[in-house]
Amino acid sequence: MLAGSRMIVELPVGDSDDLVAAGEVLVQEGLSAWTVPFERRAELIGLREVFGRRVRLGVSNLRNADQVRLAAGRGTADLLLSPFASAELVDAAEGVPVVLGGLTPAEVATALELRPAAVQVIPCDALGSLYAQTLTAMFPGEPLIATGKLERFQCEMWLEAGALAVCPVGAFGADDITEADLSGLRHRCQGYRLD
Repeated sequence: MLAGSRMIVELPVGDSDDLVAAGEVLVQEGLSAWTVPFERRAELIGLREVFGRRVRLGVSNLRNADQVRLAAGRGTADLLLSPFASAELVDAAEGVPVVLGGLTPAEVATALELRPAAVQVIPCDALGSLYAQTLTAMFPGEPLIATGKLERFQCEMWLEAGALAVCPVGAFGADDITEADLSGLRHRCQGYRLD
């Protein structure tokens, strides 16, 4: 599903030239799983044309079955992510791997029963850093993705505790992709390399 990536990058808002240039830096730095929110799903077409299968592209923040169908129907998304969990969302994905959401142990258990590709713990930062160890211990071996406002050390905690991947919301911003030489973006990427 993520082709070995342990970090999912939420792509910042930018024009297509900036996104392509930034995308090349991300790929060079080993960050090749990216998402855009539902409202920006059309951007995946251009990104797929440039990067092909070197990247895994996802649509995030899918809130209902209609949005899931629209995101799946374009044929460009490798992954569909929702902050919620329901059978309707899984059915609407039409074979595209879907990641459901939950925060509490009960919500995560309910989401896992629906057999998604993974469950994102969202917002994983809401219950403190120790929640990584507590929750993953309750669901050993299950594909959990920590999604939230995470610093590097928190990402490491989730991964060391057994999470499949992390998605640090807001880790990269529009300013990171508009500088002329993208050296700041490269430095930021290196700070988030988690292999």
